[in-house]
Amino acid sequence: MNREVFRLAPPLILWWVWVAFAVVNIADFAVQGASVRFALVVSAILVTVTGLAYALAFRPRVIAEPAGLTIVNPFRDHHVPWAAIQAVDTGEWVRVHCAPGREADPGSGPHSSPASNAISCWALYISARTKRRAVSAAVSAARPARAGSSAESSRLPEEARYLASLPAAKAIAVRLDARAARERARAGQAGAAGPGGTVTVRWAWPPTAAVALPALVLVIVAVVL
Repeated sequence: MNREVFRLAPPLILWWVWVAFAVVNIADFAVQGASVRFALVVSAILVTVTGLAYALAFRPRVIAEPAGLTIVNPFRDHHVPWAAIQAVDTGEWVRVHCAPGREADPGSGPHSSPASNAISCWALYISARTKRRAVSAAVSAARPARAGSSAESSRLPEEARYLASLPAAKAIAVRLDARAARERARAGQAGAAGPGGTVTVRWAWPPTAAVALPALVLVIVAVVL
């Protein structure tokens, strides 16, 4: 278990559908010989939306490595050492609760973090539909199970049955919380002391540029041409 990457499938599908749509439309402008101004304006709109789709849908992920968690959000990256993680739970997103300590942001310098610094993982969201399904699953689980289904489920380990019953994001939160607990215990056995390291936050300039530059081009084209 050296490196794991966690993300949900729907945003990736949305990203590739949009890329295909944008490419087809730009190619269509070229074939039809649309006016230069029209082609530039529409292309700038498509590229701007592509930048937004990259930042909001394709880029976000959560990376679990031996050194800790890297939470890649649309415009910021957070690195959290395992020993600094108090808990991983879910709200609207999967949330990583960090221990009190110092948070380093190269843009503003180190500063004290609050007692409970919760970082939301943009890539691991809990949709309203998922919440409704979770409630329905809980109600179904409370009902007596049929003999056949009970025999089949009993073949699975208890933990595997529990994870399989959860929505994808909640199951990932449970896995990350369990791994953080193991890593904290391992650090304790090794004699490590203190809150367990510094939470590092960095602005990500590529997605910012991917959104800002096409938007600036769009404004210039709309005003000048």
